[in-house]
Amino acid sequence: MNSRKAIFDGIRAALSPLQERTSYPDYSAVIAEPQWLAGEADPKALFEKRLMTVGGRYFAAAAACARWLKADGATLLYLAPELAHLEPVFAADLPVTREYSRGLVDQIDAAVTLASGAIAESGTIVLSDAETPNRLAALAPWRHVAAIPSDKLFRTISDAIAALPADPNVIWITGPSKTADVEGILIQGVHGPGQQGAFFV
Repeated sequence: MNSRKAIFDGIRAALSPLQERTSYPDYSAVIAEPQWLAGEADPKALFEKRLMTVGGRYFAAAAACARWLKADGATLLYLAPELAHLEPVFAADLPVTREYSRGLVDQIDAAVTLASGAIAESGTIVLSDAETPNRLAALAPWRHVAAIPSDKLFRTISDAIAALPADPNVIWITGPSKTADVEGILIQGVHGPGQQGAFFV
C-alpha cells in the first residue's frame, strides 16, 4: 500500500462514524455574484476570455491544441486513458503515450487530461481525484491542457461550489502556475505547469 492511499484510508476511517458531512454555510447567491457578470450571456465565451486573462490558452478543438503543442516544441504527450478516442488527433502531430509513471516524468513534457469542470467567471479549471486519477500527470509536465466536458461549465464560482463532488481532493487551476518574489517579479511554472490550456469535449 502506498503512503498516499494509507493517508486517505485513515481519513475515511476517521470520518465513517459521522452520520453526514458538514454542510456548506448558507449564503446569498446574489451577494456572491459580481455585478459585472450580469452582462455576460455566453458562458463559453466568458470562460475563454477569463482563461486568457489569467494567462491560459483556449483551443476551439483538440486539433488546434495538437498543432499548438507541436509548434511549442512538445516532444512527448501523455493522453489520459479517458480521452483515448482523441489519440488519432494528437498522434498526427506528436508522439503520444497513455502511460504515466515516475520513470517518464523527465520525458513527458505535455499532458492532456480530463477535467471535472470549469468556471466561466474566473477562467478556472476544476480537477478531482475521481475524474483525473493521475494528478501527477496534470501537475508535473510543463504544458497541461484540460479537456472539459461541455455540460460541466459552471457560470459562477458559487455554482461550482454548490456542485463540488464528494471527492477527497478537488483542485482549482486558474491559469499557469505562478509566484512572485518580494521585488514583484512574476515567475511561471515554479510549482506546476508553465503553460495551461483547455478545450471542450
